[in-house]
Amino acid sequence: MKKLLPLLNPIEWLKAFSFHKKNSKYKKSSYDLELYLYSKMLKNDMLHYGYFEDININPENISIKQLEMAQILYAENIIEYISNRQDPVLDVGCGLGGLSNLIMKNNIEVEALTPNKNQIHHIQNKFKNLTLHNLKFENYKTTKKYGTIINSESLQYIKLHEAFSKANKLILPNGRWIIIDYFRLNKDGVNKSSHLLEDFHEKVREYGWKIKYEKDITNNILPTNRFINMYAERFLIPIQHYAFEKLRYKKAWLYYLTKNIRTFITKKIDKELSAINPDKFINEKKYLFFVLEKQ
Repeated sequence: MKKLLPLLNPIEWLKAFSFHKKNSKYKKSSYDLELYLYSKMLKNDMLHYGYFEDININPENISIKQLEMAQILYAENIIEYISNRQDPVLDVGCGLGGLSNLIMKNNIEVEALTPNKNQIHHIQNKFKNLTLHNLKFENYKTTKKYGTIINSESLQYIKLHEAFSKANKLILPNGRWIIIDYFRLNKDGVNKSSHLLEDFHEKVREYGWKIKYEKDITNNILPTNRFINMYAERFLIPIQHYAFEKLRYKKAWLYYLTKNIRTFITKKIDKELSAINPDKFINEKKYLFFVLEKQ
């Protein structure tokens, strides 16, 4: 009964409502919980799928070190296509600064941009010489022009017309826009994140860009999907089941009262896993590497 008393206290309900209102203002663009989680798992300050040359590698044989090396290779592929290396680079949606840091190590001037406060604090502590902009790309105002703009898994968070409009204003003549991201193949599908590929191609033409280079690297990122999916099936889902059943045996009354919460958690996990399920991913999306040049 002592444990039930807070549920019967009107004052506690008011406090709970106030707490809910305060914490319901969560914005992914300013504090991305998923990215924070990944940053604790991987220590190379990169938050993307990586690039595996061995596309048939068994997920059971992938180590954390191999995953981190795949992310380094992914970043090196980007750097290879940077335009005139005497011109500054803008890394849009810079994550934890790993790519920008690698660009700096190649003696290329780079600035990093992210609206995520958690990422800004991390970068400020780790890469003190990196120039940072804490705001959304579409809100960035400057008279400076860049030889290369990079969107690595960040274009999906920006409306296409706003991204193209801003890139047009920031790019130097004959500059490059490197975009690596996944795109939806049609309007259907379980996971609606990312832009439709046909909409992207339409904006390329509309805003006067030319596709200089295009490569489908879906198969090169799928090992990461398989790796995550394997761990989810072997650990996350069984642990969830164990926790719920343990609650039922130990605190049956609480198990009964939390039915809606447990249902919500289960649906959330199912939705998140559907986004990285390799079979669903390859049926609904393509992961593409674009190098655009301004005409």
